[in-house]
Amino acid sequence: MVVEVKKDGSGSILSRYYFSPQMLALIDQLGALPQLEGAGQQGPDLGMIKELAKPDKESLEADEKNLGEGVRYVKHEAGKDADGWEGYVVTYEFDDISKVHINQKSVPGKAKELAESAGEDLEANKGGQVTFSKEGDVLTIHTTLAEGSMDEFVDQDQLDQAKQMGMKPSQAIQMAAGMSDGMRVGMFVRIDGGIAETNAEHVTGNLIILTEADVTKVLSDPDFAQFVDRVADDPDGIEDGEIQELFGKLEAMTLETSDTVTVRFQ
Repeated sequence: MVVEVKKDGSGSILSRYYFSPQMLALIDQLGALPQLEGAGQQGPDLGMIKELAKPDKESLEADEKNLGEGVRYVKHEAGKDADGWEGYVVTYEFDDISKVHINQKSVPGKAKELAESAGEDLEANKGGQVTFSKEGDVLTIHTTLAEGSMDEFVDQDQLDQAKQMGMKPSQAIQMAAGMSDGMRVGMFVRIDGGIAETNAEHVTGNLIILTEADVTKVLSDPDFAQFVDRVADDPDGIEDGEIQELFGKLEAMTLETSDTVTVRFQ
C-alpha cells in the first residue's frame, strides 16, 4: 500500500494484491471442498475464495469506509505482475489526509466477507494503526505498526494448535513459512513534490518506508523463532521496546520504530 500525499493535504491510496500460482492452485482445491455442516460448526464460504484475486467493483467501493472519511474508490485493474502472480491494483483518492486511517488488520475486497463467513470477527481497532495530521507544510504520521507487527506475523490460534500437538511455537511458525513462499508486504508514504526534512528512519527519495518485509524470511529467522518461543513461555516477561528491538535485527524486514514521523514538504 502506498499513500501519496500532496502539499495541500489531498492525495491517493494505491494498493496491490497478488497471489502466486501455487496459492491460486490451493484456493481452487479449497473451493471444491464441501461446506462444513453440523450443529456448532461454521466454515468459510469456500466458493468465495476464488474471488479474492478478482474482486468486483462493489466490494472495493465498500472498502472506502475502512480507509477513512471522504476516501473514494477511483479504479482497479486486474491482471498479472512481472512474476506471473495474479491479482489487482486498486486506487482510491482523498481530499484531506487528516481523515485517512490505515489499519494493519484491514482486509481488501472479498477477503472480509470470507472471514466473516467463517465466523471470524475482524476487530476494527486490532493491529497496527496509521493516522495523519497536517499543519502548514508539515505532515505528521502517527503509527503503531511497530507494536502491531508481532500480531501480524504470529497467529495465536496456530500457536495454540501447536501446543496441543506438543510442538514448540517456533515449529508452527516454520510450517507457516512454507505456506508463505514469496510473500511480501509493505506500507509506504510518498510525498508529492519531494521531502525537505524528515525524521523518518527509512527514506528513499520521496518515499518513506513504514514497513516492508519478506514474510517467509522473517518467519524463518532464528531470532524471530527464539523470540516467539520465549513469548509463549512467558508473555508477561517481555519488556517495553523488545519487540521493536527484535524487528530491528531482522534483515528481511524494514520497520519504522518511532510512533511519530514528521515530514516537511519541499
